[in-house]
Amino acid sequence: MQVKAKTGQKEFHVHQVKTRFSNTYVIEDKGVLFVVDVASRCDGFVLRHVEKNMGYSVKDIQLVTCTHDDPDHIGGVIPLAKACHATSAIPHASMRPSLKLVRNPLGPVFRIATAMGEALRPRAMDMYMNRERKARYKHVHNHHLEQEEVHRYVPPKQRLTDGDRLPGFPDWEVIHTPGHSWDSICFYHECSGSLITGDTLLGSGTKGELVHPAIYDSPRQRRKTIHRLKALNPQVVYPGHGSVFNGNALLSHL
Repeated sequence: MQVKAKTGQKEFHVHQVKTRFSNTYVIEDKGVLFVVDVASRCDGFVLRHVEKNMGYSVKDIQLVTCTHDDPDHIGGVIPLAKACHATSAIPHASMRPSLKLVRNPLGPVFRIATAMGEALRPRAMDMYMNRERKARYKHVHNHHLEQEEVHRYVPPKQRLTDGDRLPGFPDWEVIHTPGHSWDSICFYHECSGSLITGDTLLGSGTKGELVHPAIYDSPRQRRKTIHRLKALNPQVVYPGHGSVFNGNALLSHL
């Protein structure tokens, strides 16, 4: 799926790449690319889309980033960045469990309880155990990692905090959005009202609207995050799972 947005004389395209575990977004901005959220073992699938469907070289990818550190969002970030010789950027608290525990001591309790409940729902089986889905999104080998110079390459990594701008893409603002996880962030393009949410918001095709994540580590922080995002009044929302939604008052029902 491709969405095009114009902001004055600027134009960018957001490509939604559905993988087996989550949505990856490849954004064309001023002739170069950045990638948001890459699941484990899905980096080859995404690179094939960039080369075959979009007609770009992998070297056109300048930045690979993610919205939080769940494996279905961060797991393929470094392999993809290495294949492209790109910068990688992750949230400030990602892969830092001690920091997340200090900031949100009850987080593991809520996280485990809600994850257990979600695991028993039919949709969880459909996502992770469905054979048809597995065949549709079969693993694609990332052959770029076999090159000797790529094997030795260590991608420069940056940490993203609230209010930062994405490296090389200053029109995109980083917003700290705890709730699903304390390290969660969103990316906001103010001129177009575009919001990339990871698992902070999900897109329900069945309900025809954006929904809360079923797995979370703090209901209180989740409510504060939704209040903050409502104030932005986004016009297009790109969720970590499910469908893209656009229009007015997209978050009014939450």
